[in-house]
Amino acid sequence: MKSIFIKLAVAAVAIICGCTPEADKDLTGGNGKDGGNSETITPDWTDPAWYSTYYWDRTDREKAGLRGPVKKWHIGTYSTYTEYEYDRNGYLVKESRVDTQKPGSNSEFSYSYDSAGHLLKKEYSDQFTGEDFGEYTEYEYGNTGKYVAMEWFMMGPEISDVHTGIRKDISRSLNVIKQPLTSQYSECTYTFNADGNLVIRSHSYSTEAGSDQKLNESVLEYLVIYENGLPKSLDSEDLRFKVLNVSYYPNGMFKDFKYMEENSYNYDTGWDTHTYKMLDNPRILAVESFELGGKPSSISLTPGRMTKTYDEHFDIVKNEEWYSDAAQPTYTDTWREYVYDKYGNWTSRVENVVARYTGQTSDAVITRVIEYFDD
Repeated sequence: MKSIFIKLAVAAVAIICGCTPEADKDLTGGNGKDGGNSETITPDWTDPAWYSTYYWDRTDREKAGLRGPVKKWHIGTYSTYTEYEYDRNGYLVKESRVDTQKPGSNSEFSYSYDSAGHLLKKEYSDQFTGEDFGEYTEYEYGNTGKYVAMEWFMMGPEISDVHTGIRKDISRSLNVIKQPLTSQYSECTYTFNADGNLVIRSHSYSTEAGSDQKLNESVLEYLVIYENGLPKSLDSEDLRFKVLNVSYYPNGMFKDFKYMEENSYNYDTGWDTHTYKMLDNPRILAVESFELGGKPSSISLTPGRMTKTYDEHFDIVKNEEWYSDAAQPTYTDTWREYVYDKYGNWTSRVENVVARYTGQTSDAVITRVIEYFDD
């Protein structure tokens, strides 16, 4: 869960503050040409074979919507970025947080797999990681053929790790945070009952150095209702999220996703309802529209209504958000002038995102650095 909230925090800061690219960065990005070469690039827009693969059976690279044999990529416009690296099969093997101004603050997650492509271990490391520090998560797979809802499935389709909200075959995960004096453990087991519904049991505890005694134990168990082999709803008195209904497109992508969160934005209205309509497409999980059941608070970043528009390649071109009942959107963000490489992955685009609260806005050329395996 740590990586989820890091990503959400970074995105929120950029929107609130209206962060713009550094002045000393090369923002040219090209005009349909390859690295300044005079030869015009003609992207291959042929649908890749994985467009017809069931979404939850896809590799990490495919779920990210990347075309061709991508090895690694990052946004090249800023001095701080996250770089994603894949193996030849398309599984994520490294996720690096890079600060070119402060390399001592760099960190990374590394991932290892079995021969079937199951994630076996996710391990965090930074300059402090050593014998007395560390974090890792281990996974087991005993639910063969099952599409298993993970704990963060309930948090909706806009969470940054939504593509991992359902994991095939998984039956257990164990997260360990090791520190000099104490270590924290969080174990989740996933079991299907006789009705075909999923029981998620979360067991958290800590231990002191040199002892196996479990301290501060907490056990939470809740039920996910399934329909046609996929998670449909979830309701528990012990959770601040309730999934009311999820429907799916034939390729397994979310179609409609409706959930509730307790006192998330208004703080005094009880349960806020979130209703999402997802884009019908073969490539990526993408929100098409959003409605908030209630009035957003003045300090909330969540709009009362939102619509998103995409181009023919399923890349975003417009985001409109309403914070009132006015006919015109409160904020409109746009993306245009896409430049693509030969595989059909964008390498540059012009972004105009309005800073929430301040209203600051300006065009910024955003570049993406992509490295490929040899064909």
